[in-house]
Amino acid sequence: MNVAALPLDFGNLLRSWRSERRLSQADLANVIETPSRHVSFLETGRAKPSREMVTRLATALHVPLRDRNLLLRAAGFADLYAERHMSEEEMSMLRKAVLRLMTAHDPYPAFVVDRDWTVQDANASGRMMLAPIAATFPFDDPENRPNMLDITFSPDGIRPFIVNWEDYARQAIQRIHREALGPADVRRALDRIGRHPDLPKDWWAFDVQYTLDPIFTVQLRNGDRRLNFFSVLASIAVPTAALAQELRVETLFPADQETEDILSTLGEE
Repeated sequence: MNVAALPLDFGNLLRSWRSERRLSQADLANVIETPSRHVSFLETGRAKPSREMVTRLATALHVPLRDRNLLLRAAGFADLYAERHMSEEEMSMLRKAVLRLMTAHDPYPAFVVDRDWTVQDANASGRMMLAPIAATFPFDDPENRPNMLDITFSPDGIRPFIVNWEDYARQAIQRIHREALGPADVRRALDRIGRHPDLPKDWWAFDVQYTLDPIFTVQLRNGDRRLNFFSVLASIAVPTAALAQELRVETLFPADQETEDILSTLGEE
C-alpha cells in the first residue's frame, strides 16, 4: 500500500503499516499488550491514541523514525525525532565514521545510500567500479546524485556488465519489498525501476514464496575477466536522528579468490 497516497489520517497510516508488516489486529494488540478491539477502534477513528500509544505502536511495527513523526502528527502531536542533513555540523562525527568505514573497506567497493537508494558517497574502489558509466551517472554533482536503482536497472548503467542479470534483478526486487524502510519507499523504488525498458511486470510483485539467498552473488564482466561479489547492507542507527537511521552502507565482498586477487592488485596500483 502506498502511504503517500493516503490522507494523513492516523487510522489509515496505522492500518497501512500493520498490513505492510503482515500482522492482524490481534497480533499487533498482543505485541503492545492491549485488547484487539482497541486497535480496531484506533484504525477506524473511534478511539484517539495517546502519545505513548503512538510510540508503542511505532516501535512494535518497526516504523522508521521519519515515519514515526508522521504518525505523531496524524495523531495531533509534535515531532519527536529530529530530521538531520549529513552536511549539518551536528552530523560531523557520523560523517567521519561513515568515511572511515568506507575507506577501511578498500580495495573492495562500498557505497552509502539513503532510503530512496540515492548514492550519497562511495569509496575509491566503488568509484573505480562505476568509472565506465561515470559520464551517465556522475558522482560530482551534489544536486543530482546517481541512484543505485538506475545504476543497476538502466541499460546505460552496469546492467550490461551483470552476467547473472535475470537472477540478480529478481532477487533485488524481492529484497526491496522486504528491506525497504516503508511501503511508500517500495512504491517509489518500483516506480523508478519501471522507467527502464525490458523488465517483465511479473518480476515486480511481492512473492511470499520467493526464497532469498542468504549470500547472493552478483557476477560482473570486466573485459575478459569475471568479478564475483556478495553484498552486505548495514543500517546506521542513531536513536534520535531520522536521517541517520535512513542511511545504509552497502559493502561488496569478493566471493572467490580470483576476485580478491584482482581487487587487491588494483588497490595496490
